[in-house]
Amino acid sequence: MIGTTLRTVAGLNRELRTLFTVTLLFRAGLMAFPFLSAYLLIGGAYRPVDVGLIIGTFGVGALLADISASLLLGRVPARTVMVTGLLLHALVLALVPALHGVGVLAAATFAWGFTFEIYTPASYSQIIDRSSPEERKVAFACNRLAINVGMGIGPVLGGLIFALAPVSLFWINAACVLGATAYLLSGTRRGGVAEAAARSPRRMIASTVREETRFWTIFGLSLPIHLAYALPPVLISAYLIQGLGLPSYWVSVVFVVNAGIVILFEVPLNKAMDSMSHSRSLLIGYAAAGTGFAAMGLSSSPFVIVGATVLWTIGEMIVFPSLLSYVSDLSGRDIADRNMSLYSGGVSIGVIAAPTASLALTTHGGPSTPWLVIGAIVLAAFVLLASARLSTYTWRTPSASEDPAPALGS
Repeated sequence: MIGTTLRTVAGLNRELRTLFTVTLLFRAGLMAFPFLSAYLLIGGAYRPVDVGLIIGTFGVGALLADISASLLLGRVPARTVMVTGLLLHALVLALVPALHGVGVLAAATFAWGFTFEIYTPASYSQIIDRSSPEERKVAFACNRLAINVGMGIGPVLGGLIFALAPVSLFWINAACVLGATAYLLSGTRRGGVAEAAARSPRRMIASTVREETRFWTIFGLSLPIHLAYALPPVLISAYLIQGLGLPSYWVSVVFVVNAGIVILFEVPLNKAMDSMSHSRSLLIGYAAAGTGFAAMGLSSSPFVIVGATVLWTIGEMIVFPSLLSYVSDLSGRDIADRNMSLYSGGVSIGVIAAPTASLALTTHGGPSTPWLVIGAIVLAAFVLLASARLSTYTWRTPSASEDPAPALGS
């Protein structure tokens, strides 16, 4: 499996290989944010409620970045957006240790979230520009591989650095971001993306009702997935240790199983499923995800929990590349930047909503309730997805004829 993954990454064109490496470096540098709460609590200068407020603004900044990208991309080349975002991200990281006060730090964390997230929709735009529709699902799977490997490396290195010199964590993180920026500048061409933008002016609304309806249909159906997969990082440790009374090492087992499966199998699995239709791939992924999350709440056995983790991880590997590929395929190039940016906003909505939703459900129903509820919601989305495929107004299929439809924009 590793050999297949390496060959697939090596087989990407030069631009996509550069993007893979930049994303890997950028995400591996994500070592400061996981330790921000611990850093702020050292010395007792900030109350836990203040720390929660400061950290919460990260998600708000990320959501605004996704919305802003829908306006920005097309007017500014994706490469320029990525470079600018990375440079500003490094600047914010370098300044954080010198800042004091809840308001100032909340503003800085907001900017941190914005500059971190603006890279994501811009990188999606690069993938669309630099790949054919036939290879796009695999390209997105490779991009997710870079993200997952990088975010596996970052916290591990961050823990070691934080134990030795907490303040230096921010500066080392900034240096990693600058390294990613330098590699991006050295490995991509300025002209290609700019010329593509000039050839195809971007739109903020689709040209027909059908196209607009298709996007908002999949956007709505993707929200349960984004909420579901925002739960594990937030909830698993508390659920297994406090909720089920399991030893803490089971938390590590669950995360290792999830990360190991994704790293080893996501690219080969998507390569094998490359010829499968979007709808069939998504239905398989939603079924695996919904069943896996529901199973998390049905048993207190750690072995069942691990089995459920395998199931929702399979769903994760199928659903996310398929969603990204489908959203890009249903979008004409003139509307793709808007659609991919708004799709990224759905991910941020899930990240913001998951902590509050899981806490409310646990308080009123017990520790297993969030898993059961989100499993049911994803399975309900599975049914709606199956229904959406029946109309050309809510689903795009390669063989569907495009009947005349009312125009939306000029």
